[in-house]
Amino acid sequence: MASPTPASASTAFDALLQRLEDGEIATLSPAQVQQRLDRLAQLLPRGDAARELHYLALRCGWGYDGNLHAQLAAAEDGLARAAAADDAAALARFHYCRAAVREQRGSPAQVMADYEAGMAAARRAEDRRLLADGLASRGGMHSLLGEQARAVLDLLAAQRLYASAGFRTDAESMLLDLAITYRRMGEQDQALDYLRQSEAFASQRGDWNLLIGSLLQQGYLAEDQNRTDDALNLYGRVLALGRKHASRYDIASAHLAMAWPRILRGEHRRALQLLDAAQAGFDTLGDRSNQGMIALRRGQAHAGLGEHAQALADYQRAAAALQHGDNPRYLAMLYRARARSLQALGRADAALADLERYIDTHERLAAAERSQQGQLLRYQFDSDRRDLENKRLASETALRERQLQALLQARRWQWAAMGLGGALLLLLGALIMRQLVRMQRLHEMASTDPLTGVANRRSIEQLGAAALARARALQQPLCVLVLDVDHFKQVNDRHGHLSGDQVLARITRACRDALRHFDLLGRTGGEEFLVLLPNTRRAQAQPIAERLRAAIAAIDLTDIAAGLTVTASIGLAELQPADADLRDLVARADAALYRAKGQGRDRVEADAVPA
Repeated sequence: MASPTPASASTAFDALLQRLEDGEIATLSPAQVQQRLDRLAQLLPRGDAARELHYLALRCGWGYDGNLHAQLAAAEDGLARAAAADDAAALARFHYCRAAVREQRGSPAQVMADYEAGMAAARRAEDRRLLADGLASRGGMHSLLGEQARAVLDLLAAQRLYASAGFRTDAESMLLDLAITYRRMGEQDQALDYLRQSEAFASQRGDWNLLIGSLLQQGYLAEDQNRTDDALNLYGRVLALGRKHASRYDIASAHLAMAWPRILRGEHRRALQLLDAAQAGFDTLGDRSNQGMIALRRGQAHAGLGEHAQALADYQRAAAALQHGDNPRYLAMLYRARARSLQALGRADAALADLERYIDTHERLAAAERSQQGQLLRYQFDSDRRDLENKRLASETALRERQLQALLQARRWQWAAMGLGGALLLLLGALIMRQLVRMQRLHEMASTDPLTGVANRRSIEQLGAAALARARALQQPLCVLVLDVDHFKQVNDRHGHLSGDQVLARITRACRDALRHFDLLGRTGGEEFLVLLPNTRRAQAQPIAERLRAAIAAIDLTDIAAGLTVTASIGLAELQPADADLRDLVARADAALYRAKGQGRDRVEADAVPA
């Protein structure tokens, strides 16, 4: 067979390279990937340095099937060669390849540095697709680290770049990354919608890598919603796909994912078997990025078996890995789990220290989330403002044209009439705006408790009635908590009403931080509060109530009065078919509250479950 001419080889090389980069490579098994890469090497024109670097970068990203040591060496060699050739596009690709290796080895700071360097090179190369690749990858890393607002901004920017450059398939593939970010922000409905779209898109294209990612994330979402059976079914599909395509990484990932639902179901021995399989799989790949999570799940499984000493050893290994990775979301899980084992072993001081670490980390995460949501809102506001400004400028341009024509045709009295009409419109607009602002302020005053800033009794009862109606219409659960500050009258009597008001404000702040973003809090009396927990069953509400109680007991009030502490008693009830309205539901929670007070206060009591 005759060898291809240099020109025909270049054409064939470019055509195959484009097909692979346009998505074909993601649909192939590891063996098929190697075949395509070998064919690409055969078509590589001799002496063509630019095409050779492009080929080596593609092999760096896809050709090592979990051999991280060899992949890192290829990335380092590629970076040196690209720098020597002053090939900015190749530099970007090799930086992204090295970032992928470092991400699996658990080095977030180095990963971010590579993405930044890669995007700088992509800008120098004026390659919008490469820049979008970097933004998408950096957005995924921000999301993993809990920086969801930054993640959304990067992912949306990447999606716009892909679309503007004509890469519609790449833009569609961003659905999975956006879904992951919305799930981590607690926007479960939005996340599920994107995940299902991503699954359909991946199935249509035959992209099994994207399909595995979509199924895994749907499994995590099912875990968040306590749907363990659904989660296990989804992870089973991931395992089947991993085995079908001989993907050792995806098989190990499926085993790791399956462990937590098994722990939740009390199947702790089975969970440990799955974790052993996951560990073995990742070890064969040299992947260290999941060591912290494997150790954490081992500890939780051993704790479930009552083997708390072994659990603490597991948590020690988890702490070393997770602190190196600097992921506060995972550290919060660790502190909470370890505190329970320490408490079970009678090490109350150490358990309290871990609980304080958990509360501190949780508060920092909540504060960061609020800050990120603010950043996201500012971004959306700035974007809307730019759109309005562009429309305003276009409108003004059109208006000036009309005014010029009117100036040529109209008389002075017409100008006067136009001026008067404009002034009247401005005056009317100002009056309308002032009235709207006043109405908004009146509404807030009528529905908000002025001391604590939460909903007042009338407002929380209206919200409760609406939540009850929604729960029944959608056949969803609903729980309420009735919270009463213990011996609060003594606080007022001993320290004065001003100090009592400060204590109530602190309690409200602690409750807000301890609740989920969709839970509703209102003050119904002097020291009494009502909490609405939508779409929440009694078993889910119990730890939330305990978290509220612990958060109140942990409030530092020494700046108000030396030695001052407060506790709270909480009654819990779940909506039952026999409840005629919100009053019936709250009455049962009140009865549980009185039991809590009668049994020593500073405790949570739940309404008895009907037979």
